[in-house]
This record gives sequence, structure tokens and C-alpha cells, in this order.
Amino acid sequence: MSPSPGTPVAPDIAHHRNGLVFCLMLAVSLHTIDATIVNVALPHMQGSLQATFDQISWVVTSYIIAAVVLTPLVGWAASRFGVKRLIMLSMILFTLSSVLCGLSLTLEAMLASRLLQGAAGAPLIPLAVATLNRLSSNSKERARMMALFGLGTMVGPVLGPSLGGYITDVASWRWVFFINLPVGILAIIGIAATMKPGMRTPGHELNGIGFFSLAFVVGALQLALDRGETEDWLESYEIIAYFLICGIALWVYVVNSWFSRQAFIPGALFRDRNFVVGMILVLITAGNMTASVVLQPPMMQNLMGYPVLDTGILLMWRGVGIMAGMMLTPRLTQIVNPRILLISGGVAIACGLYPFVHLTTETPAYLLAIPPIFHGFGLGVLFVLASTIAYATIPNHLQVEASSVFSLTRGLGQAASISVVVALVSRYSQINHSELVERLTPLRAFAPQGVISASSSTPQQLEISNLIVSQQAAMIAYNNAYMALLIAASSVMLAALLVKPKQLSGESEGEHPVEA
Repeated sequence: MSPSPGTPVAPDIAHHRNGLVFCLMLAVSLHTIDATIVNVALPHMQGSLQATFDQISWVVTSYIIAAVVLTPLVGWAASRFGVKRLIMLSMILFTLSSVLCGLSLTLEAMLASRLLQGAAGAPLIPLAVATLNRLSSNSKERARMMALFGLGTMVGPVLGPSLGGYITDVASWRWVFFINLPVGILAIIGIAATMKPGMRTPGHELNGIGFFSLAFVVGALQLALDRGETEDWLESYEIIAYFLICGIALWVYVVNSWFSRQAFIPGALFRDRNFVVGMILVLITAGNMTASVVLQPPMMQNLMGYPVLDTGILLMWRGVGIMAGMMLTPRLTQIVNPRILLISGGVAIACGLYPFVHLTTETPAYLLAIPPIFHGFGLGVLFVLASTIAYATIPNHLQVEASSVFSLTRGLGQAASISVVVALVSRYSQINHSELVERLTPLRAFAPQGVISASSSTPQQLEISNLIVSQQAAMIAYNNAYMALLIAASSVMLAALLVKPKQLSGESEGEHPVEA
């Protein structure tokens, strides 16, 4: 049926519109799942790759940082090479790098493959959003497309942990990556068959100095955070060098932005109070979600004795809470003051994290499943509010740049928070072990049967006692890390005082996707 006169018609960029939407969502889902599916498998990967607890977290952070650094380049690359060509190249490299991840025999090979995988996945979400917007003929249809996109991005947090646990349990952690091969091939063939060539995004000049200096800032800072605990922070010349590179690169970026005809990131964005508040919200919220998901699998498998499949299933409930929060919040914003919603979301996160501050090695499973639902619900509320607040007062000509900066901030929050909580667990495990040992007297030591006399104990019994002390020290360290996440999450309630609710328009919500 042809449209009636005067009805806007979406540009003809698809051979088969519904088929293209399905293939785009398949590509986006693959990218978001890979950000979470490896979390449950990390303890198994740690043994196979002979990595420490600190080092295995780099498998997650390398993927995030690579995507973060290259995301601001997507608009320029799409205008130069075309959207279809860039999506196809991204999917091909993403699929090949997934196979390389599964074949990796060393930590170095795995990190190189994950960097390539994250870099290849960087264009998928921005280009999928641009294509879905181009397929929409009016604002109502665009809102439906963005709702569909939001559900697609939720596949990762909801299905990623349980799917990763199941695959690792029945096969191997390597199949967490190999599973991408058939799905990736299907998405590549589907996009090639359903999308017409020729679509390009509006072109703009690339500020190369601004991009590379910002990339050095992000890369050097992340390396310092990742390696700091292992190298004893500022006692190491390596860490000092990273901070110096970060500072010099930041100075170059600021000078370039000040004198350049076109700054890499427009300074007008940072003069918008709502946008700055939105960035703070997504920085804390994204970091809180990612760090909590990375902490839980090794804690449950190594200290509490849960199998990998049960770990994945218990992690899934946080994703269910996120989905519920993201689905309800757009409706609540029509009837509830955004400041009240911000405070409510912060309270929900705090309620979900508080039980984890008091976990023990004997905590029952229901306390590992029910609180994360509240935690996830609060995260879902804040994700939607952060997006809504950030874009509410941004003028149209800065929307693309605002989206890139928003994505950059979200990724930085995720990567930095992982490094910080992993460093906290490593540091406090040592401190707590020393403090617990000091409380043991020469005549008393722990054993599975109770308290024994050190004078009559065997070396094997003393070794068991040390293992018990190490286990309890690590458990307390995880409690400390969750306390840090609780404090950070509670601080989002202060952001409610900075929001300008009268300037928030409902129109912005439908035009800007929310990605967890």
C-alpha cells in the first residue's frame, strides 16, 4: 500500500526493510553479548592462560577500551567509506577476531585478539542507530525503532552471563568465542543481501591531533590503572611513565582544542549543565554495573564453590532488573519529577548492593539472586535518565558529537571501574590476610574440624589453616570492593540537585537510544 500524500517516506536504503532491521539487531546483540559473556568464564580462562587475578581482568578492559577509543571516529569513517561498507568490514573483522580469541594459547595473544575484537565492534552500535533512524519515516516510527534497539542492547546483560556459563559448562570457555562464527556469518550475509550501498553520514573534518592525543590519554590512563597494583603504583617508573604520557597528551589535547578551528570535542558540550550531569551519571552507573558483574563470578566460583553454570544463572537476574527499569522509566518520566526518579534509582542500587557488603562464603543462593534484581532495576532507571538528561538541552548541530562523548564516557567508566575494584580486591586480600594471621596465637590455628593446637598440628593441617585464612581474607576484600561500589552509587543522588527538570523534554527520549 502506497503512503498517502504528504506522508514522509523513509529513504530507500534497504532491499528488505524488516530483514535489514533483524540483521542489524543480530550484529548489535553479538557485540553487547561479547561484552558480558566472558565474565563467567574468566576463572576458567585464568587457569588456561596462566594469568593472575589482575591480569585476567584485562580481557574485559581491553575490549572496552578499544571500542571506546575508536567510537569517535565512526562518523568520519562512515562519511568517507559509506555505512554499508563500514558495517560489513566491522562484522568481518569482529567474526575473525572472535575465532582468534578462541584459538589463543597465551594471555598476550588473547589481549591482542580482544583489542581487535573491540575495535571491530566499535562502529556497530552507532551505525545501527543511524541506519534505524534513516529507515524511520516519522517520529513515532523512530521511537519504535529505538525501543527495539534498546531491547537488542539488553540481550547482553540478560543472556550473556547465563549463555557464557552454559557454554563453558558443557564445552569449554573457547566456545564462548567460537559461537560468534556462525552468528557473525549469518549477520554478514544478511546485511549484504538486505542493505543497499550508498548511505553515508554527514561528513565532517577529522581533527587528527585531537583524536590521537585523546587516544593516548585514555590508553595511558587505563594502562596505569591496570598495572598499578601489580607494580606498586608510584613506586614503579613504569606507572610514573604512564601518568606522564597521560598528562602530556592531555595538555596537547587541551591546547589543540583551544587553538584549532574545529576541536575534536566541541567545548560547548561541557558548558551544558544537563549534559555534564548526564555524563557523571553514566560514568558511575556503567562502571557500577560492569564492575559488579566482573567481581561476582570469581567470588562465587573460587570462594563459594558455585559451578560455572549456576554462576551464570544467578548473574542473569541483574540483567532482568535492568530490563525492567529501562522499560518502566520512560513512562515514569511523564508523571514523576526526574529528581525523584534519580534518588529512587540510587536507593534501589544501594539496596541491591548492601547485602553484598556482608556476604560470607556460606551465603545462600537466594541472597545472590534477589538483591541483584533491585541493583539492576536501579541501574536501568539511571541509564534511561542519564541519556534523557544528557541530550535534553543539546542543540541539534551538536547531537552527533554529544553521542560520541557520551559513549566515550560510558566506556571509560566501565574500564576504569574494573581496574579499580580488581586493585581493591588484590590489595585488601593481602592486608586482610596479614590482619587475620596476627589474630592467631601460637597455640591456636584454624582447621576444618575446628581449632587445633599449633604445637601438635601437622604441616598439612597448618597449610589447610592458611588456605582458610586466605579464603576469608579474599571474601572480606570482595566485601570492601562492593562497599566502594555502594558509596559510588549513592553519590548519584547528589546529581539530582544539579538537574534542570524544566528543560527536560519528552521528545528527546524517543530520539536517543539507551545502551546499557
